Amino acid sequence: MGRESGRAGKHLCVCLALLVVLSSGCSLLRDWREQRQIRDSMLQGHSLFVAGDYDGAFAKYREALVLAGDHSSGDAAVYNIGLIYAHPSNPKRDHRKAIEAFNKVIGDYAQSPWAEQARMWVGLLQQVEISKQEAERTREAMEQSKQDVEKSREDAEKFRLAAEKSKQEVDRTRQEMEKSRQALERANQIDLEIEQKKRDRGK
Repeated sequence: MGRESGRAGKHLCVCLALLVVLSSGCSLLRDWREQRQIRDSMLQGHSLFVAGDYDGAFAKYREALVLAGDHSSGDAAVYNIGLIYAHPSNPKRDHRKAIEAFNKVIGDYAQSPWAEQARMWVGLLQQVEISKQEAERTREAMEQSKQDVEKSREDAEKFRLAAEKSKQEVDRTRQEMEKSRQALERANQIDLEIEQKKRDRGK
């Protein structure tokens, strides 16, 4: 009786040990499958990225990121998403979103080998954005200057036309004054002639 209960206890221990091993094995198998899926998605993403299919690459990197969940294996996916947004050939490039992705690598995956490169990209993209803003301000200032020059030219033309008009009015006034002077002289001459005739008759 004692031997049988001892054997039953051993069997129970063996069964429990087998369950622990099997559950660990299932967990390891599941982790291995997930890692393989992540790796496959990343490799497909790289191939699409190199081929210039940025939307397709983005979808694969997002897939890898979702599969990785909270695990550290998501760092490369986030980093590559940042590269897609930063790539100059991508028609949908967006430096702000690229900076957000790289900052996520720096913040969420601080121990990642991609973190330092992400910092470099953030610095570079921020400098590019500053340069773009300065170039835009310079362009706006040049446009404003051009408008000011055009307005000055228009004002100068208006002033020239006004001066020309004033000159014409002065010329007309001078001519009218000259006509009035000549008319006055003729009137004076006529008055003198009349007076002279009166004097001649009085003699």
